[in-house]
Amino acid sequence: MLKSRWRRALADARLQLQMKPYWKVTLWYMGFGGLWIFLSDKVSAALAPNIELLTFLQTIKGWCFVLLSGALIFHLTKAAFNQALAKDREGYLIFKKTVEGVYHILLNYLNQMQLVTLEAARSNDFDQDILVIAQDISENALRELKKLDAIDTVTSDHIGSVFAQDLCAGKD
Repeated sequence: MLKSRWRRALADARLQLQMKPYWKVTLWYMGFGGLWIFLSDKVSAALAPNIELLTFLQTIKGWCFVLLSGALIFHLTKAAFNQALAKDREGYLIFKKTVEGVYHILLNYLNQMQLVTLEAARSNDFDQDILVIAQDISENALRELKKLDAIDTVTSDHIGSVFAQDLCAGKD
């Protein structure tokens, strides 16, 4: 029990320590910028015997900083974007598999219900009016369920719109 608590606490601490992409980009930029200024000023001062050359080197140094920091920011933001995209893709796949699982569970349930109604139809003691109602409900549920199978784009909005079309059509 105590080990389990420690493991959960450690996992929570790791999750909290994971740096957000905007902090990573900011800290890398600040570190790179500070190091660049410190080192490039030392190199410029050592290479420039006069103020004109130092001014020229400072301009070149500024342009190099812009190019290199731009490349750094591009690399870091692209990596953060790809990571977020992978997380979104994983969520989409989980959602899609959940919908597929629900579809198969409900289809199996409806198949079993249809078997029950077939058996009930063979019984003389079963109320035939109730049997007709049960068969209608089962067939309607199967039709509605089959609509899930025909959905190409698996998003909650798209699935909702497929079923909402029928609700709106029924109000006419």
